[in-house]
Amino acid sequence: MSNPTPSFQPQQPHGSQQPQYGQGQQGTGQQSFGQQSSGPGAGSIEIPGKGTRTLASVGQRALARIIDGLIAGVVGGIIGAILGGLIFAAAASGSEAGMLLTFGVSFVVVLLIAIIGLAYETLMLTFYGATLGKMAMKIKVASIETGENPQLLNALLRYALPGVMGVIPIVGGLAALACWLSPLFDSSGRQQGWHDKVAKTVVIANS
Repeated sequence: MSNPTPSFQPQQPHGSQQPQYGQGQQGTGQQSFGQQSSGPGAGSIEIPGKGTRTLASVGQRALARIIDGLIAGVVGGIIGAILGGLIFAAAASGSEAGMLLTFGVSFVVVLLIAIIGLAYETLMLTFYGATLGKMAMKIKVASIETGENPQLLNALLRYALPGVMGVIPIVGGLAALACWLSPLFDSSGRQQGWHDKVAKTVVIANS
């Protein structure tokens, strides 16, 4: 009676293990902040400690800017109405002193509106991450590095860049407009405008 032939199974090399389900290349699905998601999550961004957040659409940003512009217009109108009486009285006098006063008051009005606009946007972004227009559209500005509200200097740079471009002789208006529209052709996929890149910020949905 013959003995059965033993069956030999190939042995795995010492120390090798089959990869467990779900452990293959752990961490490859993680993204650093500022990297655009792909696949179904396209149009989103990973924020440190806050998870994946949706980028604000260009339409939301445009409507927020319009709302803020209307607010600025109301404030400017009030200031103009208050100081308009002085300008009218100075112009009606017809004197040289009256004309100088007219130009002086006009300059003060423009400067005051610019300062109020700068303070409004800078302080609102620093403390709340959003202006009233952005709050209405449920979007906010976040630091690309921390995910928190931008620092005062960054918020200042973000607002100041289009303004500085706007005072360029002849082409200033077009340059400022191009800056506001620059999120439309941002190649990074983060929909950052030039002012966002300078301030190291990104605009996300506040949800």
